[in-house]
Amino acid sequence: MAAIETFKAWAEGMRADVESLKGLVECASADVPARKLAAGALSYLVTKMDLVPDWNAGIGLLDDAMVLRVAAQLTQSHHCGELPTAVEVALARLANEAEQIGEFLGAPLFDKLRAHVAKLTDVEVRGRTPGVIVDDAAARERLWQELRDELANQGPVALGEPADSELRLRAYLTHKLA
Repeated sequence: MAAIETFKAWAEGMRADVESLKGLVECASADVPARKLAAGALSYLVTKMDLVPDWNAGIGLLDDAMVLRVAAQLTQSHHCGELPTAVEVALARLANEAEQIGEFLGAPLFDKLRAHVAKLTDVEVRGRTPGVIVDDAAARERLWQELRDELANQGPVALGEPADSELRLRAYLTHKLA
């Protein structure tokens, strides 16, 4: 299967991935840096003008799926607390899938993507930083509602020619992460 088809499947199955990262954000026994990584990745999903704008036909949601996986991978170096087994397993799967992104992008660009995702812990989206999301139940609930709305409005990912889609995705990421 072409990498782009894998990324498409990830984007179409994003609801479960979101729930796993939400579980980490809500886990009071997890290290704050891990919780902030998850909160930053989830906030990224409600940002329309991200690395690949969501309105970009076909590939606009693929970077969102990538960011979730890279964030999960970055949380692996932190204590994630007493998570429900399903959340723990899902986060491990997401972290492992990030390796496929590295294979697709190559080490230098993947390292830039990892650095970008790591910096999301300090990015304010809609008036909330990941730290506020971690600390404030009302801020979390507002983000959760925005995520529900975003996912409800998400239709199927319609890719064109796989080689062209891969080229466009790589070009966006190369340009934005330069």
